[in-house]
Amino acid sequence: MKRYISLLFFISVILASCVKKTDKDRAIDLVESKYESSTQKLDFENSSFDSLYNISPKAYADSIKKGNELDSVLAVLESEIEHYAHVESDSVGQISASLTKQRYRLLDLAKTKPKFIGWKLSGIKIKGDQSETLSFNFDKAISKITP
Repeated sequence: MKRYISLLFFISVILASCVKKTDKDRAIDLVESKYESSTQKLDFENSSFDSLYNISPKAYADSIKKGNELDSVLAVLESEIEHYAHVESDSVGQISASLTKQRYRLLDLAKTKPKFIGWKLSGIKIKGDQSETLSFNFDKAISKITP
């Protein structure tokens, strides 16, 4: 019976050691190792772990949408400019030029395309200090903390 209990204990230890850590757990381990010799104690309970992009996918989608809306507005302005008197057409032309400039900026943004660059662990509280929170960026493999 003793052998059976020992064998079960040994198997449970092996299974527990084989459990793969999550990406968030690995990030927390890196931060803890950085603050190992510090007197500050960190609270990771409400922290969040997110992916980082050179441009967020939402910002990219918004730029495409706004660009398409600007194209429609510019088309209307250009078709209407012919019907205005000289002074009015100059004013509309200035508005059109400004919108065109903004459209080119959005086109440049659309060429950027979202690219995954790493991970971010944020919302880390320092125990005892209610106001201060920390954030850390990590490389793609979560092997080091990046600036």
